Amino acid sequence: MIRLRLGERMTIKAKIFGLVAAFAVLAAAITGLGLQTMSEYNRIIETYRHASENAFRAERLNRYVTAAALEMRGIYMARGDADALAAADKAEQRGVQLKAFLDDWKHQLRPGELPQFAAVYKNAGDLAGGSRFIARYTREHGRDAAYAVGNTPQHIVFRERMQADIDAMVTQITADQSASQAALTRFERVRAVQFVGIAGVGIVLLLTASLWIAVRAIAEPLGEVRRSMVKISEGRYETPIPEGHKDGEIAELWGALDILKAHAIEAERLSREQLEAEHRTRELVLD
Repeated sequence: MIRLRLGERMTIKAKIFGLVAAFAVLAAAITGLGLQTMSEYNRIIETYRHASENAFRAERLNRYVTAAALEMRGIYMARGDADALAAADKAEQRGVQLKAFLDDWKHQLRPGELPQFAAVYKNAGDLAGGSRFIARYTREHGRDAAYAVGNTPQHIVFRERMQADIDAMVTQITADQSASQAALTRFERVRAVQFVGIAGVGIVLLLTASLWIAVRAIAEPLGEVRRSMVKISEGRYETPIPEGHKDGEIAELWGALDILKAHAIEAERLSREQLEAEHRTRELVLD
């Protein structure tokens, strides 16, 4: 007698439900990874976007500072009081714009971000205040007085030091932007490998399980049942019927075939006994 394999002790329905459950687990894993990927991707993109905005603001700051310096120089180089007053209006307007820009940028920064910004904010704010002061001084005392007050070596050194602070901050912003770009690239590469790994390995395993169920748990056992049924139908009653646990559709088929075999053996025995009885009766009659 051959023994039932472990796969035959589970019903085909149970195997299929188990396979469906495995597919559901794989789908849930991929979905969970996808949701996590979206969340982390949004966070990295937000960091990169913020770094890009800081780079854009740094460029604007340089333009504002340069424009403020040029507007004050326009006062000093004016050909007359009328030109000086017109330049003073522009210088005051530029100072207001620079201060508003600095305040807006300060509110957009995250806690602890860009330590260099504090010095830049103070110095650029002083430049904005100086632009407004020189504009008012020009209106009140004239171009020459404004030139004497504003165009001093100390102010030139101040602007050079402020520009150095701005350049240092720009260097930090550029480094942050490069780091966020690298993080985005690294994240995309790692996530691609993870998706391919989970999906690829999961699909291969599930396809292998599907083929195992189709071939080893269904096709092969049914083939054995069919071959045994043919042998029994040919009168080869020595054909073994598996013994053991009688659970599952294949095991039920073996049980039904075992009953069929027993009935066939019994029918053949009765037929043989009937033939023997008829033979004895014929011999008695002839005698």
